[in-house]
Amino acid sequence: MLSTLINFIYLLSLVCWIGSIIFFSFFVAPVVFKTLEREKAGEVVGIIFPRYYMIGYVCGILVLIALLLNGPAGLKWCAWGIMMLGTACAGLVVNPKAKIRKEQLKDSPEAEKPALEASFKTLHSLSVKLNAAVLFAGLWLLWLSAAKIPI
Repeated sequence: MLSTLINFIYLLSLVCWIGSIIFFSFFVAPVVFKTLEREKAGEVVGIIFPRYYMIGYVCGILVLIALLLNGPAGLKWCAWGIMMLGTACAGLVVNPKAKIRKEQLKDSPEAEKPALEASFKTLHSLSVKLNAAVLFAGLWLLWLSAAKIPI
């Protein structure tokens, strides 16, 4: 019974984490940016991001607990590590820096804007790449779990 509960929490956490990435990346963000003007869309997405990353942190901790309770996990540790590292880097480092760049862009003189925009685009690109890495690592972890490799 306890093993079933641990596996349920593990799978639920993993699919919620992956699902939130898919839903935000392929449904929410595109609709927001097609519906609203760019600046407003950026504000809306900026409001969503802390909650989006919080889902990753909470689900990641629950997955970790399940992995710890079920003993050796082999490749699952690698996949989980990529997911946590990508989520933490994006949520705790890249996103705050991008938010600062956006604020600087609003208040900067025209001469400084191209450099700030280039810096923001670089941060955004890194964020997208980290998000993709987390998604693919999550799908890999789900595959390992579906293949009945012990968690």
